[in-house]
Amino acid sequence: MTELKQRKSALTARSSTFAQQKHRTVAHASREHRLVWWKIVIRIAATLIGLNICLSYLITETAFWGHKSKWTNWRNYIPRSQRVFTQQELAKYDGSNAELPILLAIEGDVYDVTLGRGFYGPGTTYNLFAGRDASRAFGTNCLSRKDHLTHDTRGLTEDELAGIKSWHSLFENHQRYVKMGTVELKPIDPDTPIPPPCDGAHPKPI
Repeated sequence: MTELKQRKSALTARSSTFAQQKHRTVAHASREHRLVWWKIVIRIAATLIGLNICLSYLITETAFWGHKSKWTNWRNYIPRSQRVFTQQELAKYDGSNAELPILLAIEGDVYDVTLGRGFYGPGTTYNLFAGRDASRAFGTNCLSRKDHLTHDTRGLTEDELAGIKSWHSLFENHQRYVKMGTVELKPIDPDTPIPPPCDGAHPKPI
């Protein structure tokens, strides 16, 4: 009787072991099957993306059907720490040193506009925006008065303030320009005179 029980126990143990092995085999096969399908999906997606980029280049000579923004600027995907500049430090990046990038600031945010050297480089009309925060001039379009090349926006109209916001948005979302950090701006003394209106304002480049 004892021998019979032992045989039954051994048979039950073997059956249990076989069932576990079968379950593991089925689970492994299922994972392999899912992995194969994911590889196929990824290959198809990569092929479609590649064909789309090639077709875009053939038709528009751009990778994204002519769309240009900060998201199509590969420089924005390079990890970089955002630097905090003093106004004196920012002034060094006015384009006078060919070994340094050209930077400008608007509403305290600093952008690398080196690829816009034709607009902001030395000898250009708009070089006076480089190396400083001239937010007021972005709102007033005043390039003929130095007192408008300041971050002082007191006394501006709603339209002029909206103009500054518009230019800020342009730099923030530009396809060629990259945000580099911020600049510490000296507080404006409320007792100092507000820069007077400017006649003969000129439009600014993109």
